[in-house]
Amino acid sequence: LANAAPLLLQALGQTLVLALVTTVLALVMGFLIAEASIVGGRAMAFVLRCVIEGIRGIPLLVFVFLIYYLLPRLGILIDTFYSGCVALALFFATYVAEILRGAFRTIPKVQTEAGKALGMGHWKIQLVVLLPQALRIALPALMNLAAIVIKATSVVSIIGVWELTLATNEAVMRTLAPFTFFISALGMYFVLCYGTVRCAAWLSKRLNRSQRSEEHTSELQSP
Repeated sequence: LANAAPLLLQALGQTLVLALVTTVLALVMGFLIAEASIVGGRAMAFVLRCVIEGIRGIPLLVFVFLIYYLLPRLGILIDTFYSGCVALALFFATYVAEILRGAFRTIPKVQTEAGKALGMGHWKIQLVVLLPQALRIALPALMNLAAIVIKATSVVSIIGVWELTLATNEAVMRTLAPFTFFISALGMYFVLCYGTVRCAAWLSKRLNRSQRSEEHTSELQSP
């Protein structure tokens, strides 16, 4: 284990990069899907609902294989690392879209009307007025989803993406010590996921405390 530690730590860093890229892409795509379902009318909302439910009904492993073999058919030739990122991002973007759509629905419509009264365009209202509030509401759910993404990165090892799970399996095949290395990988995954969840709880408390302080200040300043 001591000899393989540098290799496992390097693979851990690759897992973090994979999870970070996937999370950023999923957030962007999920936001666009949520926006389209909200402002696109009933027909667009129905189509996106069918797509979301269809993707969420597919096992992640099957979806990774589907994207891996579909991209070359579409003429998109990219490295397996980016292929894995695209597959994971598309899959989890459907969950992000549902989380953000629910968060946007909870924001009072008076916020949008106030933005229009100030002469703001649609996208400026969404990005400047509504999105920060929606992220504050959705933050705990999004951080929990980020922990799930970290664990899901192990799936893309099946298409040859080198990360913690694949590196651990390589070490096991060289040393024939499965319990030593897989328990070590388990501990690494646990630290990452538990740390992400605890950060979510801490950020949520800080944001709620900040919101209460702002509301109390506005009440004191009001005539």
